[in-house]
Amino acid sequence: MINKKSQLISMHHTTGGPISRTNSLRKASTMSDKERKSSLPEKISSLGIFYMILSSLSFTVMSFGTKLMYLGSNINPFEGVYLRGFSMVMGNLGYAYYLGLDVFDVPSCISTILWVRTFIGTVGICLNFIANKLLPISISNSLFFLYPLITSCGGYIFLGEKLSKLEIVGMISSFVGVILVVHYSQQKTETTEAIPLVNYIPSLISSFTATGVYLLTRKMGKVVHFLVNPTWFGVVQSLVVTPVWISMRSASADYWQFSSDGIVAVVLMCLGGWLGQVFMNKSLQLEKAGRVAAIGYIQIPLLFLCDAFYFEVPIRWQVVLGTVLIIGCSVAVGVMRMLNLIE
Repeated sequence: MINKKSQLISMHHTTGGPISRTNSLRKASTMSDKERKSSLPEKISSLGIFYMILSSLSFTVMSFGTKLMYLGSNINPFEGVYLRGFSMVMGNLGYAYYLGLDVFDVPSCISTILWVRTFIGTVGICLNFIANKLLPISISNSLFFLYPLITSCGGYIFLGEKLSKLEIVGMISSFVGVILVVHYSQQKTETTEAIPLVNYIPSLISSFTATGVYLLTRKMGKVVHFLVNPTWFGVVQSLVVTPVWISMRSASADYWQFSSDGIVAVVLMCLGGWLGQVFMNKSLQLEKAGRVAAIGYIQIPLLFLCDAFYFEVPIRWQVVLGTVLIIGCSVAVGVMRMLNLIE
């Protein structure tokens, strides 16, 4: 009898009796809680969005100062990149010293990403400075802001990521927008000369480099302090362009020449570039790049206002329409991501 009772108890446990059912129900309940938690929309970092707004405003000041610098001095684009990088390093090192932080002490796994990010960023900033010299700042930056859709397209081709219908529409509309911007902005007017097609190439290539910079910056996340990334970037870009600008300046045999506006412009360019980089890195540590990327588009209308009212660049409605086509769907995608309406 005792053996039969023991056997029944054993069978009761192994065949799904009350104890095993209770455990399985607990397990199911636990799994359900996890699944329910993972299905909830992620909380949006209002501080991350705020930092990206500050970054966008700072980069607007940098672009305005860069264009003003070319008009008020004989500084070439590579000297501009050097001045921006040097001032960024000095500002970051001063702040790091105040915090007691060693910005060059980083994990080996991160240092490789940092080197790649800084070299890609250096190429991009050089092209951006060249583009701002060759084109109106509203045009060069409109073409530069193709990078969110380029990122989505690259993810689809190389990573097998899905594209939303809105992103596909955005790519098509952006392509049409680029045609409008390039075609109508390059035409000769009563007050301006025709712009050669080759002048648009640096701005278009810089949009591809921005894709790499955003993704790599986001990949590093909070592993390093937010001052590390811009400090390394400033050091590398300063070292890379130094032999270039020295050789160009030696060949011209001219010393630097500044008007009063040129001096103010250099200060605006350096200050805006430094703060924009710091705020951008801080934002990307707090929020996803896809969510905050659309905020950068507030630079475009501000730069159009600078071109129209300060630099007196004639603005064609076709160019404005092209810019709207370039950024419209990207803004929509970014806003929908911020509201967790699409992944």
